[in-house]
Amino acid sequence: MKTVFVTVGSTCFDDLIASMTSDEVVKALIDRGYTDVVLQVGRGSFVPDPQCCPGLRLEAFRFKVSIAENIQLADLVISHAGAGSCLEALGAGKPLLVVVNDKLMDNHQLELAKQLQADSHLLYCTCSTLPQTLRDMDLSALLPFLRGCLSRIHSHSSKICTGQDCVVDISCMVINLEYVHCSWTRSQMQDVSYNFSSAFKRADSYQECPQYLQENGQNVACRIPLHQNSQFYAFYTKLFMGGNLTVQKDYEHLKERVKINPPFNLSVDWSAYGELCLYWVNSVSNSFCVESMVRYRRGSDQWQVSTEQQSTLYCIPLVPMGVNFTFQVKSRIGNLCGPSDFWSEWSAPLQWGNYTGSISEPLSQSWWHLWLSILGVIVLIALVVLLCYIERVKVFILPVAPDPSKNLQDLFYKHNGNVESWVYVSRELQEAFHTDYAESPCVVCEPSPILKSKECDKPVQQHSA
Repeated sequence: MKTVFVTVGSTCFDDLIASMTSDEVVKALIDRGYTDVVLQVGRGSFVPDPQCCPGLRLEAFRFKVSIAENIQLADLVISHAGAGSCLEALGAGKPLLVVVNDKLMDNHQLELAKQLQADSHLLYCTCSTLPQTLRDMDLSALLPFLRGCLSRIHSHSSKICTGQDCVVDISCMVINLEYVHCSWTRSQMQDVSYNFSSAFKRADSYQECPQYLQENGQNVACRIPLHQNSQFYAFYTKLFMGGNLTVQKDYEHLKERVKINPPFNLSVDWSAYGELCLYWVNSVSNSFCVESMVRYRRGSDQWQVSTEQQSTLYCIPLVPMGVNFTFQVKSRIGNLCGPSDFWSEWSAPLQWGNYTGSISEPLSQSWWHLWLSILGVIVLIALVVLLCYIERVKVFILPVAPDPSKNLQDLFYKHNGNVESWVYVSRELQEAFHTDYAESPCVVCEPSPILKSKECDKPVQQHSA
């Protein structure tokens, strides 16, 4: 069952009521599958007979305390161009066809209808073109129009709400291969309830958002966990706003909408070839999927930007003394796993200078190694000098030994028969063989039959000359 609700508000618009019961309009409605027509005739003098429209169930009334229920139950609302009636139908998220009363002298309603149709929020026509409009209309092309935009019309703003202010566009992005971030924020967030659903692979498996992000108590985004390689699958989204307003957006895949976090742990060190090399760590584990770009500048010069590369190492040759450098790196998913259209943000800057002391940790450690090596060499040299000074090296390495090459003739011609000088006897050894006349002599006698043993035992008397 499909229902059309027609309202003229508190006005008198008999031409519209009469047109709705004409044969052309009845046939157009039946051809589009409508089965019921409800007429709110207002102060008009024409109230149609319920049996006047064969093929349609017809109901008519003048006024109600509220027509909100009729609007909610309707599949199509046909209204006069009064601002109040238009806003109520648009606020309920119903397809709206506005019929302008071209008999009015001061027809400000036409301006409103033209603007809203230009922004694809409704369709408008006159009573004479109503049958043709019903036959040709494409309600799927209409865009949502929310209450925040309608407030401009209520306040009589000179600028009527445009599609850029009120159209809701769902934007989804894969963040760091961890989750999908879908947002529907825009400049004119409305005071309505937002509910989001999504599905991977199949459009019939929608699931409610597991984690909403809010601003001022309103849902503005959703995070959906990303399973392995899900970015290569089709992704379907739906956003329900208030009443029956629904926005749907489908993605063939998300592999081109992957944004990873910036690289981190930047460090600088000298290479074995004297180059200044920058190292970093990517935020995703599959490093072969990531390509990076480096930018650097010397002092306050212009940034120099490298080409894309898969390595996490970038070197600068021939770095002069007394220059400060600033380094930054950004990354994205490369051709092997995407590619993605989105780069990460630039990493936090790394400052380096080869004379200011703002040197990264790896470079500082290499300088410590150099200084410790130099100190060790100095200590070794000092020990050698000290050993030579106390004449120990000669004792350890060249011990004294007789020289077998001594010539016997040298004993008589060079050393005047001095054996100790000829064989080079050390001073200590020579002194050991010198006679010490201060000692008391001890006479040893051989036993004799003539001398008595007691005489030999007597000490020898020394006489001074």
